[in-house]
Amino acid sequence: MSVLPDRISNQDEISYYEDKTWVQCEAPGCLKWRLVTGADLDQDKPWFCNMNPDTLFSHCSVPQGAFPNESHLQKHGLKMVYSLMPVGSFVLVNARCWPRWPAILCPDPNEEEYARLGSDGYVEYYHVEFLGKPHTRYWAAAKYVEPYSIPFKKPHYRTLRGAIKKSYEVAMEEATKVKEMGCQERLEMCHFRPQELLAQAQTLMHSIDRMLKQSPDQTESQVKITD
Repeated sequence: MSVLPDRISNQDEISYYEDKTWVQCEAPGCLKWRLVTGADLDQDKPWFCNMNPDTLFSHCSVPQGAFPNESHLQKHGLKMVYSLMPVGSFVLVNARCWPRWPAILCPDPNEEEYARLGSDGYVEYYHVEFLGKPHTRYWAAAKYVEPYSIPFKKPHYRTLRGAIKKSYEVAMEEATKVKEMGCQERLEMCHFRPQELLAQAQTLMHSIDRMLKQSPDQTESQVKITD
């Protein structure tokens, strides 16, 4: 995720965030986000806290800095830019009044796309398939979608009741297996795959075609019986 100028406004605010990027430490026990200058990044290599030129945040033991409020950034002519995650990624989706729910980034069966880009070319929405019973799908704003982190633990949500609570429990059970899979393997377990819908439609058309072809024969046999 990056913070980029959107229009000329408060110069002090812009100069602070300009050419800087939020980057996540890849140490399994850390996964904290740090704000660094773009010049200090090599996107083809893993990044860890000890590579941060800012010595105040160059160790995994240092707490993560607070993310700026997006509405505050917009007021000062800045915007959040979210990195495009690959299809098949395992993520957590933050939705209002719900716990962070595990999901898979997968193509919309109607559009066959898994991400919607804005006019500036950056991702704005992801199509996700939520784990649970049953699986459901949704187009979620990119700002509410984050990579599934290994230290994530199942929280206790007393507000969940009945079928929703059961679905969440099933989702967390599935998550223990899904997080070990590769992207392609995750896509193969998705319920809303375009190729499956196409196959179902073709099967239905073949069945209808057989019924239509059988109808004249059945009519003829009925006539003979009547005679």
